[in-house]
Amino acid sequence: MSQLGNESAKLQKKAGGSAFSIEQHGIDFIPPAERKLRPRDLFWIWFGANVIYVYIIDGALIVGFGLSFWPAMAVVLLGNSFYALLGLTSMAGPRAGTAMLVISRAAFGIVGNTMAAFLSWLTAVGWEAVNIVIGTLSLVELLQLSGLRGGNVLKIACLAVIIFLTFSVTIFGHAMITLMNRILSYVLGIGTLVLGIYVIPKINIDFHPQHMSGVSGAGAFLIALLVMTAAPVSWLNCGSDYSRYLPENTLGSKVALWTMLGGFIPSVLITFVGVAAATATNMSNPIGGLKHLLPSWFFACYLAVIVGGTVTNNFLNTYSSSMSLLTLGLRMKRYKAVFIDATLGTLLSVYALFVSDFTNSFINFLSLTILWLMPWCGVYLADSLLRKGKYVAIDLHARKGQYWYKNGWNVAGVIWFVIGAFVASLFSSNTVWQGPLVRYIGGGDLSIFVGFVVAFAGYYVTKRGRMSTTSQNGDDGLLRNGATTKIATNDGAI
Repeated sequence: MSQLGNESAKLQKKAGGSAFSIEQHGIDFIPPAERKLRPRDLFWIWFGANVIYVYIIDGALIVGFGLSFWPAMAVVLLGNSFYALLGLTSMAGPRAGTAMLVISRAAFGIVGNTMAAFLSWLTAVGWEAVNIVIGTLSLVELLQLSGLRGGNVLKIACLAVIIFLTFSVTIFGHAMITLMNRILSYVLGIGTLVLGIYVIPKINIDFHPQHMSGVSGAGAFLIALLVMTAAPVSWLNCGSDYSRYLPENTLGSKVALWTMLGGFIPSVLITFVGVAAATATNMSNPIGGLKHLLPSWFFACYLAVIVGGTVTNNFLNTYSSSMSLLTLGLRMKRYKAVFIDATLGTLLSVYALFVSDFTNSFINFLSLTILWLMPWCGVYLADSLLRKGKYVAIDLHARKGQYWYKNGWNVAGVIWFVIGAFVASLFSSNTVWQGPLVRYIGGGDLSIFVGFVVAFAGYYVTKRGRMSTTSQNGDDGLLRNGATTKIATNDGAI
C-alpha cells in the first residue's frame, strides 16, 4: 500500500469510520468506541481550513484602511490571537461528545438555545457563500488565462464546479473532511509558501497609505482589528463539532493548543503576505492585483490554490451549518441537511456574484457576525467555567433534565446574550449600522471587545454560586442513570 493509502487508512480509523462511507452521526452522542482522533489531528483539520485567500484579502483591506506596515502587522497578530477562544470552545467536545450548538444548550436552555442555533446556521451559510464567490472568481480568472471566454456563462459554470466540490465532500462527513484537510494542507501550504517567496521581497515597509475619510488613526486601527478578528471569531460556534471524536479523557489543554495553532499559524502567515502585497501594488482588485507581483505561470498555479483553499474551508462551514440546522430540531439525517445548506449558499453566492458589490457585502457581513458571536461566546465560556467544563450528555438532549431550566429557558444566559449584543451594537461601525457611540472612538469599532466582556461578566456574576457542576446523581461523566445507549438516535431529536 502506498504512503498516501496508509495515511488514509489511519485517518479513517481515527475519525469514526471509513472516509468513503457516509457518516451516520449528527448531533447525537458519539460512542466511546468511535472516538479515535488524537489532539494533534485537530491541527490539520483547522490548518487545512485556513489556508485560504480570505486572509490575503484581509491583509489588503487593513492596509486600505490607512494602516502602514507595522500597525497592520500588530492588527494581524492581535486579531488572530482570538484563535485562543476557538481552542477554549473546542475543549467541551470530548467531554460532552456532541456538537457545539448542542453543548451551548447548557448555557441557554434547550429552548433558549434556539436563537443562537439559528444565527449559527445563518453565519455558516454566509461564510459558505463568501468562499464560493472567491473560489468561483478565482476559477474564472484561471480559465480566462487559458484563453476561455464566456462572460456570465463561464461564471455560472465555475460556480457549479465549486458548489459540487464543496458539498460532495461534506456529505460524507467528519472522516472524509479529516482526511481531505490533512492531504490538502500539504498541497495548499506549499503553494502559499511559494507565493510568499515571490511577494515578501517586494514589501515596502515605508509605504504610508491614505487614511480613511472621517475616521481617525485609532478608529481605522479598530476597524482593521474587527476585520482581522472576524475569521477566528466566525469559527467559535463550530469548535466542538470536530473535537467530539476525541476520547473523553483527552486533556483540554491539548485540545485548545492544537486547535489554536491550526488556525493561528496559517492565518498570520497568509495575512502577512496580503499586507506585503498591499504595500507593493494596488490590491483594490484582491485577485487581479497579484498579477503585478507574480510570474504569469505561478499566478495561474496560485489561482488553483485559491480554489482549493476555499473548498477546504467550506468543508467545515457546511458541516457545522448542518449541525446547527439539526440543533434547531430539523428531523433528518445530517447529510440530507447539507442539501438545504447547498441551496441557500448557492442563492447567496448568486446574489454576491451578479447583483451586489462583493467587497462591501463582505465587510458588512463580518461586522454583523461579530455582534452575536462574541456575546454568545462570552455567555458560553462563563457557563463552562462555572461548571468546570463538566456536562451530562443525556441531559443536553432531554426535556426535563438539568439543562431544561424553566420551560426550556436559562433566562440569565438569554438575557446576557441579548444585552451583550445590544451594547456591542452601540459601538459597531459599518455601512449597514452606525452605533451612536462610534463617534466617541474616532469612528472605530469596539463591538468585538464590548460584546464579549459584558456578556461574560454579566453571566458569571449572575450565576456564580448557583451553578451545579455535577448531575443529580453526583457523577460528572458524560452519561447518568446508567445510560449507555446512543443518545438521540434521530439527528434532529431533542
